[in-house]
Amino acid sequence: MRIAFKAATVITDLLADDAVDDAIVLVEDDRIAWAGPAAAAPGGEYPVVDLGERVLLPGLMDAHVHLAFDAGADPVASMLARDEEARLDGMRLAARQLLDSGVTFARDLGAPYGLSVRIRDEIRAGTTPGPRLMVAGRPLTRPNGHCWFMGNEIDGPGQARAAVAEEVKAGADLVKVMVTGGRMTHGTDPLRFEVSEASLAAIVDEAHRLGVTVAAHAQSTVGVRAAAAAGVDSVEHATFISPEGGDGYDPAVVRDLVSAGTGVCPTLGVAGAHAHPIAFDVRGGWIARLHAAGVPILAGTDSGIPRHPHAGGVVDGLRGLVASGLSVRQALAAATETGMRAAGLEKAGAVKPGYLADLIAVDTDPRSGVDALLDPAFVVAAGRVVKDTVPR
Repeated sequence: MRIAFKAATVITDLLADDAVDDAIVLVEDDRIAWAGPAAAAPGGEYPVVDLGERVLLPGLMDAHVHLAFDAGADPVASMLARDEEARLDGMRLAARQLLDSGVTFARDLGAPYGLSVRIRDEIRAGTTPGPRLMVAGRPLTRPNGHCWFMGNEIDGPGQARAAVAEEVKAGADLVKVMVTGGRMTHGTDPLRFEVSEASLAAIVDEAHRLGVTVAAHAQSTVGVRAAAAAGVDSVEHATFISPEGGDGYDPAVVRDLVSAGTGVCPTLGVAGAHAHPIAFDVRGGWIARLHAAGVPILAGTDSGIPRHPHAGGVVDGLRGLVASGLSVRQALAAATETGMRAAGLEKAGAVKPGYLADLIAVDTDPRSGVDALLDPAFVVAAGRVVKDTVPR
C-alpha cells in the first residue's frame, strides 16, 4: 500500500538538523519510499494526507519502560494484586498511551513471565495498538534481589547462562540484569554490586552468543564500573552515586563505556527528579559530560514507576535531558535515530528512504523546545495511521 503525508515542514534528520519545507513523505507498506519537496514528489496514484501547517518528524523512542507498572504510588503492589488478564489489559493500555504520546519504539525492561512477549506479539500482529517493542522478559537478579518478584533469580555463572538461554527461548529480544539494588525493592541497596563478576561476564557472553543485547540496571559507580568492564550494551540509570554521597563520577569508567561502545539510558525526567532530587543532582552534572566523551545517550523514562507515567512521559524525559545539559537537538537525537541505533534498532528514527515509516506530526517545531512534542496530533506506526486529531 502506498500513501503520502504532506506537511509545511518535514524534519528528516534531528541530529543533522535537516528539514524540508512544503514537503511530502511517501510511504510504501511499513517503509519510507521517498521524502522531499512536494513539487518534486514521484508520480503515480496514491492518497495524500494533508497535515497543513504542522511539522512532521520521526516517531520517538522510550528505551526504558515497564508496561506492567501503572505509575501509581505503589505499582508493584498494584501489579501483584492483579490476575494475569488484568495485568495484560493494563499493559495494553500503557502501550496505547505510549503510542498516543508519539512513542513508536520502546524497550520493555522487565515484566512477569511471558507477558511482555505476548504484548509485543499482539502489537506485531496488529491486534493491539502500541509502539514497536523490544522486550527483556524477566530481569535477571540475585536471589531476593532487585525486582525478584518478577525476576529470574540467579546464583553463580552456571545459573546465569541458563537464565539467559531461558529468557531468549521464551521470546526475549534482549536481557536485563540487575547489577545493583534498587529503591523499589526492600532489602536491596542501589549502592551495592549485587551480581558476581563471574555471573555478569557469563550473562554478557551467553547473550551475545545467542545474538541478543544486555541492558544493565546499575545506579552506583561501582555498579556502572562492573557493567562497563563486562561489556554490556547499555547501562540503565547510571547515577554514579557513592557511599559518601554526591559525586561518584569516574572518568576511567567513562573510558570503559566508550571503549565497549556501551550506551547510557539515564531514565531521568524532571518529574522524577522531584521524587529523587539527589539522583537528579548527580546525573544532571554528568549526562552532558558522558555525551561529550562519546557515550551514546538513549532517551528513556522508566515509565510505570511512581511519577513516571506512560502517557506523555517521553516529553518529561526529554526535559530532563535538556535540564542536565544536552541541547534540544541532542536530546531529540537521543530519542530518534542516534538513540534507536544504540538500542539496536537500525533504519529507524529518521525520514529517509528505506527507513521504518514511524512518524508524528506536531503543531510547532520541536527544535525550539521539546514541549512542542506534547500530545502529537498525528501518529503513523509501521506505515499505518494510528492517531489522527488534525482538523480538516
